[in-house]
Amino acid sequence: MKKISLLLLFILCFVSCIKDLPVEACPEDVLSLDPTIGNHNVLIVGIDGFRSDALTENITPFMYGLSSRDDVYFTPFHKTEEDTYSGPNWSSLLTGVHYYKHNVVDNSFVGSRFSTYPPFQYYLELAYQQINTFSITNWTPINTYICQQYLDYTSESTLNDSMVFQLARDLLVDSFSIAPDVFFLHFDELDAAGHSYGFSPQVSEYANTLSKIDIFVESLFNIIEEKRNDLGENWLFLIVSDHGGDGTGHGDTENPHINQTIFFSQHPDLNFTPNYITNQTDLAPTILDYMGVSSEEIDCKMDGVSIIE
Repeated sequence: MKKISLLLLFILCFVSCIKDLPVEACPEDVLSLDPTIGNHNVLIVGIDGFRSDALTENITPFMYGLSSRDDVYFTPFHKTEEDTYSGPNWSSLLTGVHYYKHNVVDNSFVGSRFSTYPPFQYYLELAYQQINTFSITNWTPINTYICQQYLDYTSESTLNDSMVFQLARDLLVDSFSIAPDVFFLHFDELDAAGHSYGFSPQVSEYANTLSKIDIFVESLFNIIEEKRNDLGENWLFLIVSDHGGDGTGHGDTENPHINQTIFFSQHPDLNFTPNYITNQTDLAPTILDYMGVSSEEIDCKMDGVSIIE
C-alpha cells in the first residue's frame, strides 16, 4: 500500500511539475484532432459576480433544478483565482492558465500575455478551418483584451444583459449568415447590482437581477435542447462565473462568499469527474477536450484539467 501511495504521489508531482515548466520548454507542436468527434457545439454562459449561496429555489428556480440533474456536473465551491478582480478570473477561465502566467492582475489588462497563453478559441480556430467562434458580452474588456482577435463574431457595441440575451437568442435560433459553433456569453448586471446594493441573496436588488438572469439561462438552455432533439446537434452547455461577493465588493480573497462561485457542465450523454472541485483554469481544457483538440503544447501550458471522463 505504501509503494502504491508513493507511486501515486510521484505521478501527481510529475504532472504538476510538467505544468509548471517555463513556457520556453513547452513544445510548439501540431494540434491533434480526435477523429471520432464531429459536429460538436458549445454554449458557455458567463454570469459576473455570482455568489454561490444565491443559487436557491426561490431566486434561481431553473438553475437550482439544473444543479441536481444526473447529467450535470455542478459545484457551488468552484475556486476563483487568488486575485479576485474580474480581469484575472475571466482571463483564467478563457485561457486555462492561472493569473501569474497570463499576468492579468486587475481590470486594466496591462502586461497581459495572451500571445503566449491565448484563449481556447485560438486553438479551435487553428484546429478547425470551418468553425465559427462567437462571443457576446456586456463587459466589453473580455472581447477587447482577451479574445477578439480569435473570434469570427463579436458584439460591436456596449450591450446590457437583455440585449446580450436577445442577440444570443437571435444568433442561435435564426443564425443569420453564419451559425455559432462555440458561443461565449457574458452577463454583467448581477455584478453591478452587487457593487451598488450588496452581494447577498438577502439584498432584493441582487436577488431580483439574478432571477432575471435565471430566466435568460432557462430560455437559452431550452433553445439548446431543441437543437439537440429536433436538429440532432450535439451541444455542451456550461455556466461559469468569475467571483462571488460580500458587502459591495469582492476584494477579500479569504472570504468564501468571494473566492468560491458556481460551475455547471451539462450534456445528456457525458460523464463528468465526480467529487472534484473545479477552478477557473478547468473551463478551457474541458472545452478543448469536448471538441477533440489536443497537443503537447496545450498540456504543457494549461494549468487546468478537463472534467469530462
